[in-house]
Amino acid sequence: MELGLFQTQSMKLVMTQELRQAITILQYPTLELSQFIEQQAVENPLVELQETTTIDQKGSEALSSLRSDQSSWYYEANDDVNPINFIKAEDVSLQSYLLEQLSFLEISDEEKSITEYVILCLDEDGFIDNSLAFLQEELGTETAKVDAALERIQGFEPTGVGARNLSECLLLQYDALNYELPLARTIIKEHLLDLADKKWLHLSKQLNVSMEELNQAEQLIRSLNPRPCSAFSRHTSEWVQPEFFIERDERGRLVIRMNEELVPEITLNDRYFRMLEHNKEARPYLEKQLYKYQWLKRSLDQRRQTLTRLGEYLIRAQRDFFDHGYVALRPMTLKEVADSIEVHESTVSRAVKHKTIQTPKGAIPLKSLFTSRVDKGNQLEDTSSAQVKVRIQRLVEGEEKRKPLSDQKIADALKKDGVEVSRRTVAKYREELRIPSSSKRKGLVL
Repeated sequence: MELGLFQTQSMKLVMTQELRQAITILQYPTLELSQFIEQQAVENPLVELQETTTIDQKGSEALSSLRSDQSSWYYEANDDVNPINFIKAEDVSLQSYLLEQLSFLEISDEEKSITEYVILCLDEDGFIDNSLAFLQEELGTETAKVDAALERIQGFEPTGVGARNLSECLLLQYDALNYELPLARTIIKEHLLDLADKKWLHLSKQLNVSMEELNQAEQLIRSLNPRPCSAFSRHTSEWVQPEFFIERDERGRLVIRMNEELVPEITLNDRYFRMLEHNKEARPYLEKQLYKYQWLKRSLDQRRQTLTRLGEYLIRAQRDFFDHGYVALRPMTLKEVADSIEVHESTVSRAVKHKTIQTPKGAIPLKSLFTSRVDKGNQLEDTSSAQVKVRIQRLVEGEEKRKPLSDQKIADALKKDGVEVSRRTVAKYREELRIPSSSKRKGLVL
């Protein structure tokens, strides 16, 4: 091999800062995009925000209406509607709710301190996720005192809090309600897994009871709450803003309307722009900021055009979906859409990422409209995986609970309707729909 210096020419894509910004802007959902633009306005003096006035005008009109009619907001004691009731109360956490109950108990400071510590060790579902021996070692106290603290907590509301496992959680509820069905208590304590797997014959022989007695116990156990602390979940609802609306006009035609109320429009700040000609010292800095402004403007326009063309394609390709829902959703891939709107497949992938659209069928993730074709050999053309999932869901809902359909029987039923899928595919879709297997869906036969 000869060693030396050689010149070669090659073409490659360089990921510049501007290109990276354009890709990021395309991926941003509406709310994040609005925050990004506001940040750019802070950093770049040439970027001036032109806020939309739609919301402000509506707010001003509402305020004027209130001022013109004092009786519309003045509250009297005998009124049926008190505006104070519409103020959102602060969310109460599980720990604070339990600590409040603890404050009413007349116990020693040491007992209160230990109980407080155990309360703070509960997880979001109200279960104690540490062993009592570990807590006793951490607190440096006697095991009996930690046991007493946990027993104290288990007497609080909601019933079932402070349990070490699901069986104990259900037992706490059973004992608190004073049920008189010992069989149910035995099953909860010793055979809960068999009950979950619906091993009726095994349970009947093991406990020496009839199917009717077993059915009564099962109904009682099902009435208990496996997650009694779910109302105190720390996960709050998040508001989402659709990227665009697909709705019907006055003639009933589907049209697309971009959601731009929350995204401020950017304009060039004339005062700083004029400094380019008159201030030589600031010119290099302002020229750099002008380039950034122009690139930001282009990136936002390109994002708007891409989403608009994507929405227009969806109206053409998925018209039946907007009338009938997921049962009519035809197969549609990223490549198909990219070829149609003449962009790269990665561009479509970024355009649909983390975005929601508003349709006549409600707000849906944009990505959910992309689904694969099941099999080209099917009698029904354009059969998508979403359509098959809807059919599986309906078959399970209509099955006889005493004889639930197996995956193979579901596959056979689909084949009769012209949709040929394998048993393995049915099992895969069933798991994605979070539908239990036929053995776990089987009801108790009396």
